[in-house]
Amino acid sequence: MSTQRTTQDREIDQHGRTAPDRGRTYVLLLLGVSVVLQVGCGRAQHQEASTQIAPGDAVAAPNENFHHDASTPRLDSSVSQQPPSQRSTDPSFEVFHEDAITAPPTTMLSPARTTAMQKTNNGPVTETLPMQRESQQIPDMPPAIDDSRDASYTTVEVFYATDRARGAMPLSAYEVTGQKQMFVVFSFASVLILMGALACWLRGNSKQTVFAIFTGLATGCGAAAILMSGQANIEKHGVTYTSDRGILSRGICEVTVPRSHAKGVVERPNLFRFEFRENQDKHIVMTSAVELTQSDFSSRLAHRIAGSPQQDALVFIHGYNVDFESAIQRTAQVSVDLPFEGVPICYTWPSQGSLLGYTIDENNSEWTITHLREFLLELARDSGASSINVIAHSMGNRAMVAAMSQIQSQADPSAARPFDRLVMAAPDVDADRFVRDFASPLAAIANHVTLYASSDDQALVASKQVHGYPRAGDSGVDIVVVPGIETVDVSGIDLSILGHSYYGDNEAMLRELYGVVRERKSAPQRASLITRRTGNLIYWQLGTDVQAQMPMEVRR
Repeated sequence: MSTQRTTQDREIDQHGRTAPDRGRTYVLLLLGVSVVLQVGCGRAQHQEASTQIAPGDAVAAPNENFHHDASTPRLDSSVSQQPPSQRSTDPSFEVFHEDAITAPPTTMLSPARTTAMQKTNNGPVTETLPMQRESQQIPDMPPAIDDSRDASYTTVEVFYATDRARGAMPLSAYEVTGQKQMFVVFSFASVLILMGALACWLRGNSKQTVFAIFTGLATGCGAAAILMSGQANIEKHGVTYTSDRGILSRGICEVTVPRSHAKGVVERPNLFRFEFRENQDKHIVMTSAVELTQSDFSSRLAHRIAGSPQQDALVFIHGYNVDFESAIQRTAQVSVDLPFEGVPICYTWPSQGSLLGYTIDENNSEWTITHLREFLLELARDSGASSINVIAHSMGNRAMVAAMSQIQSQADPSAARPFDRLVMAAPDVDADRFVRDFASPLAAIANHVTLYASSDDQALVASKQVHGYPRAGDSGVDIVVVPGIETVDVSGIDLSILGHSYYGDNEAMLRELYGVVRERKSAPQRASLITRRTGNLIYWQLGTDVQAQMPMEVRR
């Protein structure tokens, strides 16, 4: 019996297509429709976000939960409703556009690269605060932490400096603020599955094709559900920053912290709790990021510091795998949890905010040294602070120790030390280089230096494997103990998988930081520390319940 099929064995439509041909056509059509729906959904969200603010519009009024008295220059929300022509002629207000931003510092960049970064930072959309012209000094500004009882959250004001490139869209244009990463994961998975469906169809495997299409569509629906349920219903304003390099910019952020906040936690929407959108009653939320000129930033910061109880400032420098928003949120959380009554400041460099961005982060942590040095010198010169404290975490210590070393090399030995407390938390710095090149300059530029190390830090274990040499944040046989720096072994306090974020996640560690930064106690004065000795040098261990073994070797 012949296996060749005749035209009588096949059903042929009026266009000459067979039934299997029509099936494949339907499958291809369904595949195309699903892809178009996903692209269209994303484009619609982008267009909706783009229409929320026009270039040159003034920003909305600040958070209404701030206390304003009669002498405070309150920002009238009607300003944002005026046409641009009316706002530009109003003598009471001035909007700081890109041409008012101070020129970037001189760097070792080619003219083409410098021009490209300036174009990136001078995007078409800018949101800035209307400022009074009469004086740079703003009298009776609202408190750094607004603790008004008429809301379920408090508002923390965080000053910032960054050399990230400015984003093309303003903060108010973002729709997915709670689960952006999860939305990207679901969308990417959906596209991959649908591409697999196309491959199955080309091979003629109908069952696998249908299964892949329905799986891809289900994943796409999950992404759409996250998008729809995660749309921002919180009024936000200001600029955004990317993971690319930019010029040194300065500004002020507002962050809301819920009254239900638990110490050591940066509360964010959790998909496992079916939380798709930010809720100020439950989550730490950045509601504004307003970029200022250097002079206005300095005057506002000096005024805020002068009004604080101790006239002090706390600078936080983040580590690897941190984006701009996360850095600001962490700064606010640490400030609230210590608690710190001075002015919190975040220096954020262009970390990629991705686990796969380690190599790029390494390059950018070196690249940012010049800008960090400039900013730290600016704080020491212009802030008027009686005490400038710096906390650097992980890879952020690479930039911090290098910048401090350069500052110390040019400092007047007879002058007062410009920095008070320096805290190195889990420093991802080569231990030998730290001892040889950085330890002495750090001890000379600050009144007190503390290094926190842990043998439970799996991130530093991985870094040691990658680089081949111990890190300054390692403990055990590789613990770094040098004169002039107090080393504290905090092994055993962080039970998380990586054990790398103990500086802000652990209550015992927050109490320890309180003793260092707020109470200005040395290690022998802090009751939670156990003395350990190695040769003629002493280091300390946190917690009486921690079993500690004397290391056989200690790096000096």
